[in-house]
Amino acid sequence: MVLIPQEAETQPAPGGSEELKLGNLLPILRRRQRLLVAVFAATVAIGAAATLFQRVVSPVYQGDFRLLVSDPIDASSTEGAADSSLRALALQPQDRANTPVLIEVLTSPLLLEPIAQRLNVSPDKIASGLKIVSGGDASGVMDVSLLWDDRREGQQILEAISAEYLAFSMRQRQERLAQGLEFLDTQAPVLQQGVVELQQQLSSFRRQNSFLDPSSQGEAIQTQRQALNVRLDDLRQTEAKLLGMASAVGSGMLTGPQVQGSAGDPGSGSQDKPAQGTMTTTTSSLLGDLTDLEKQLAEAEASFSPTSPQVRSLRSRVNQLRPLLQRRKLDSIKATLAENRSEQAEVNRQALQLSRQFATNPNLVKQYEAIEQRLEIARANLSTYIKTREDFRLEVAQRTRPWRIISPPEFEDTPDKPNLRNNLLLSILIGGVAGVGAALLRDRFDHVFHRPQDVEDGLGLPLLGRLPFLPVQEGLSITEVVEGMEPEARFGLRESLRNLFTSFRLLRADKVVRLFSVTSTVELEGKSTASALFAQTMADLGQRVLLVDADLRRPSLHRLMSVANGEGLSNLLTEPTLQPERLIQPISERLDLITAGPAPPDATKLLSSERCSALVEQIRSLPGYDVVLFDTPPSLALSDALLLSEHLDGTVFLVSLQQVDRDLPAQALRRIRSFGVDILGLITNQVTKSSGSDIYAYGYGYSPIPADAATTIKATSKRAEWKGANRLMRWLNDRG
Repeated sequence: MVLIPQEAETQPAPGGSEELKLGNLLPILRRRQRLLVAVFAATVAIGAAATLFQRVVSPVYQGDFRLLVSDPIDASSTEGAADSSLRALALQPQDRANTPVLIEVLTSPLLLEPIAQRLNVSPDKIASGLKIVSGGDASGVMDVSLLWDDRREGQQILEAISAEYLAFSMRQRQERLAQGLEFLDTQAPVLQQGVVELQQQLSSFRRQNSFLDPSSQGEAIQTQRQALNVRLDDLRQTEAKLLGMASAVGSGMLTGPQVQGSAGDPGSGSQDKPAQGTMTTTTSSLLGDLTDLEKQLAEAEASFSPTSPQVRSLRSRVNQLRPLLQRRKLDSIKATLAENRSEQAEVNRQALQLSRQFATNPNLVKQYEAIEQRLEIARANLSTYIKTREDFRLEVAQRTRPWRIISPPEFEDTPDKPNLRNNLLLSILIGGVAGVGAALLRDRFDHVFHRPQDVEDGLGLPLLGRLPFLPVQEGLSITEVVEGMEPEARFGLRESLRNLFTSFRLLRADKVVRLFSVTSTVELEGKSTASALFAQTMADLGQRVLLVDADLRRPSLHRLMSVANGEGLSNLLTEPTLQPERLIQPISERLDLITAGPAPPDATKLLSSERCSALVEQIRSLPGYDVVLFDTPPSLALSDALLLSEHLDGTVFLVSLQQVDRDLPAQALRRIRSFGVDILGLITNQVTKSSGSDIYAYGYGYSPIPADAATTIKATSKRAEWKGANRLMRWLNDRG
């Protein structure tokens, strides 16, 4: 149970305390594993029992058969695209390819009511148990199943349904074939008339354009155009060569290629023109003369001086002959070039004329081919119509069923519902969810620390020790209670306290901890008892210990130590002249006690005074004490422990397992840190086997809570805890 003093009721819990973090889920399930397993087992057992009961009392059987609904009169079953399209056109309208519509028809009262009347059953019951699914997107297979409570009656119904489906397909086939044949009979005359009209149109086109096949004429024109293009390319190449020769002659090069023959051969004129041939001969003669003169000039220049009469005469003749030869050669090239260009113009004229003829021919070809193509299509359609009409007449005469049963109707010997495997898996799933939910819900209403490790992880401070239960009784001191324990329990308590002392000594290697306090979150966590046990243990281990009862509101150490609470700490705080040595009461050889003294009207005012600081220094200066331990009030609602701990070397925080709400210690620690107090570590109290302790979990507890304290706890607790829980609840709360 959780004790929250009335002053602390108004303090809100941290904002994140109501949220379940995923990191905390596994520890919660471990803590509540027995409850989880119990709920899981109960849920699975109930689900299994309900399944078995239904399996025995009201089983449901399932029967099924497979139906092939592929239509043998479908257009896709015939060869040839035209025939297939025509058949599809003749068979319209039909919804065969719409599987959902087909399933609706097969499960409609139109087909089920005759069966129900014949077998004297309810059509609604058949419809509710009947299920039809497609075997695939385009497989044409339907899986028909029926759920029925009587296997023999269900077999009869399933066989009647399969027979009715086959009869329905037969009726549908005959209706569609009759409609298709009627459609074909009305369309055949129209197609025949279309073929006749196209034949007449093709004949008239041939007469108007005076040829049978425009395509052959177009090919001949195209061949002539290609020949002219080749000739035009040759003439253009010859023109380019003539222009190059003219440029060379104009620059003074007279010994290059000579103009020859025709316009198609560079350098000559036409052979049909004698004047042009004479000009070519004359040019060749002049070129020979020029060559001879240049040879004579070279010999004269080698033999005579440049100013000699022979040299000057020869040079004068060369200079007169060269321009003449150049002029005649240019005239010859120009004449040949003119002839070439004239021939190019003629070729271009002929090519243009052929192009005009070819431009007109494609239109004729296009018109001819369009008429011929339409005629071929019309003939093909007519032929297909005639063939399809004959096929339809043959199929109408046949009485074949379009649908087939590929798997016969058959009911299973074992019930289909309830399904043992599925129901068991569902029970396991629901049981797991219910178990986890029960564990989380139980942990939410039992929001306390269960293990010392949970305290250390949740608060982020080192765990110094774990104390087991101690059966303190009214009127007995701590020493008497310990001596009255069983040897094994007494050994466990002693070892846990010694481990606490060892951890405490190793706590601060860089700081001497001589004066410290022990505080807790709320009242009734066993803080004073733990302080007395810890002080007695340190004294037994050779330490000189002074125990100070600093709980001025509800002192209890004098009762635990069986001494009188006369003058004490409150007197030292109110009387500055009073020395601490006078109020020390010896408990054992190495343990002394300063009691709390009379309860003051305002304990907070005394602990916040300058006298308190001076008194702590006086106690610190007392000779002979190794450790001074202050037992202080709870720190969540009261400031007494915080005000006193400001003057000490640190404080040890005690957390009672399975008692205090797990959000409250964190609030108390934040308050302590806000005063700048050094928190030395944690002690977990009232550790039992269910709290996760090991060899020291002996199940012993502190003294029973008085009736008035229990009433206070019940009134101020944040969580609802059942009082006097039975053994089952204790077992469920146990981690096992």
